[in-house]
Amino acid sequence: MMKYCKFTLIELVVAIAILVMIAAIVGISGAAFYRGYERTLKVTTRLKQFMAIDNLMDTHIRNMIPFVWADEDNVEQLVFDGEENRIHFATLRRSYGDTPGSLIFIRVFVEDEKLLAEYSLYPRLPWLEDGDESMPYTTEVIAENVRSVTFNYAEESTESEGDVEFLDEYRQEDNVSLPLAILMKVEFTDGTTEQWLRRVAGVSRDSTFGLRTSSGANVGEDTVEEENRGGETVSTGRSGSGSSISRPATAVRPQSGGRR
Repeated sequence: MMKYCKFTLIELVVAIAILVMIAAIVGISGAAFYRGYERTLKVTTRLKQFMAIDNLMDTHIRNMIPFVWADEDNVEQLVFDGEENRIHFATLRRSYGDTPGSLIFIRVFVEDEKLLAEYSLYPRLPWLEDGDESMPYTTEVIAENVRSVTFNYAEESTESEGDVEFLDEYRQEDNVSLPLAILMKVEFTDGTTEQWLRRVAGVSRDSTFGLRTSSGANVGEDTVEEENRGGETVSTGRSGSGSSISRPATAVRPQSGGRR
């Protein structure tokens, strides 16, 4: 006769318990792997965004130059407009291959939770921000999930000689030179905040574009000298307190016959 092998109740309970344990281990391992993958993806995405912002600051903010252009009244204005939550400026563009380097006009702001940088090879002016629609901006998304961006502009303090203060705004109609440095603070939608600070190229005392006048300097009457160098008059001297006075920053102007 054929005999049938039957499981006892204890054996059945043990088998079910083992299966439950295996399923729990697999589930916990899978959940841990998925959480780790999400964290890695989040960190990688944030790192790419930080690299893009670093590139923006190093490539464009560092190479920002004082560039002037005539407005509607034919008055030369500095092509720079620094608001608290957006910035508009001219900078030097890198050369690629046989293409010569040139100027590029940029504005940076946040829209729809995206940090955007808009570029134009043609003069786009802050007082005519919309510009010519036949020459649209090229838009690049620098970072996503951005709640706000805040700009602060470093300038020599008017109250304490040798100190630097950060201003909330730096408008082109109130200034003849660029700020000393620019601080950009980015707040993300998850509540984290990061800051980037870069010095502007065209304003240092030994800059290629000329020496920058101290905002708090006073020209002394007893030691001012003038000399002509290649047709350019340069004024130097010392104030009563002994501080050196330098000539104002030399802004870059478009060549005659250039496109406006």
